[in-house]
Amino acid sequence: MSRFLVWALVLSGLVLQAAPPVLVIALDGFRWDYAEREKASNLLELKQQGAAVDSLIPAFPSTTFPNFYAIATGLYPEHHNVVGMMFRDRGRQKNFQYWRDSSEGAWYGGTPIWLLAEQHGVKAATFFWPGTDAGIQGRNPSYFKKYDGRIPNETRVKQVLDWLQLPEGQRPGLVMAYFSDVDGKGHALGPDAPETRAAIAALDELTGELVRAARAIHPGMNIVVLSDHGMTAVAGHLNLTSRADFKGCVAANEAPMTMLYCDDPERVRAELIRNAPEVDVYRRAEVPAHLHYRDNPRIGDLVVIPKTPLIIEIVPPGDTDSKVIPQLKGMHGYDPEKYRDMRGILIGVGPAFQAGKTTDAARTVDVFPLLCRLLGLTPPAKLDGDLNRVKALLR
Repeated sequence: MSRFLVWALVLSGLVLQAAPPVLVIALDGFRWDYAEREKASNLLELKQQGAAVDSLIPAFPSTTFPNFYAIATGLYPEHHNVVGMMFRDRGRQKNFQYWRDSSEGAWYGGTPIWLLAEQHGVKAATFFWPGTDAGIQGRNPSYFKKYDGRIPNETRVKQVLDWLQLPEGQRPGLVMAYFSDVDGKGHALGPDAPETRAAIAALDELTGELVRAARAIHPGMNIVVLSDHGMTAVAGHLNLTSRADFKGCVAANEAPMTMLYCDDPERVRAELIRNAPEVDVYRRAEVPAHLHYRDNPRIGDLVVIPKTPLIIEIVPPGDTDSKVIPQLKGMHGYDPEKYRDMRGILIGVGPAFQAGKTTDAARTVDVFPLLCRLLGLTPPAKLDGDLNRVKALLR
């Protein structure tokens, strides 16, 4: 029996009985097939006990901030405003860099699930989730942590259990916890590296311990385990800086794609089409419709997408914000319809979910209406997410 479970069992007797909370466990970069491939016993057991989708299809770009915020709001990036890990807002004359600007609420649109919950009297607690420390609409969750990747997973688990142990009136009804190990190893070494496989096994064990301890506190709680996207091996690094004259441009290098904000985008587009056959160069209004990536001025004038899973880079003259890390062995962010490796997982277990049920693929935007159903909240109008795509998971 793990130390987390023993500790939870001892303290659970001190907690007043009330409606059980919803726990969301987020595994960054956990690909749709990792659990089966690595025989991840805890996640496979949760699938047998509960319900799961065949795969969870991320929004484009299939990167972390756009998709964790799509999960939180039920909106595609073109509608929730976080259109990339890096992008430019011409109206504000500012660039967004995820490591530098993520705690500023003005970057975020929509109504995230933690804010909707708080507005309806349900306290929320988040241990790292994009946007939760940004004061969106002037409000943070009742309990939250500013991101610090140095905080070990064991500390995160203990804090989640501490929140779940709080007495009624203080205890959050929604708890969200984030773990990044698998994504980090996948980027650095590739999805098939021994170190990535070891990270999958370790996170599977940690997830099992957290679920068992949480259930010891609230046996009837609903638990959702999900990921934002998958991972694929990259074919190499392609620097396009010499392929066109990028004077008058600002670049946002997502790594799996680049957005360009240019004084003369048509000239730049023509030069890239002529000189860079490895990529597709779309005007914003002509990005393929299935990507849902046109309807926001923060999307670049030009969206440059490699035809194979390359890391691409453009550094315009005088642009000091646009370099990428070329030595990465794994990447995500590509078209999730074209590359199945971009897809993630969604598992639900608890009294609200079917047992031993697997349904068709769903989308990251569909998680928001699912969480609304679990929490008894009425979702806002005009969502991109659709409860019907995940309704078969429910009893």
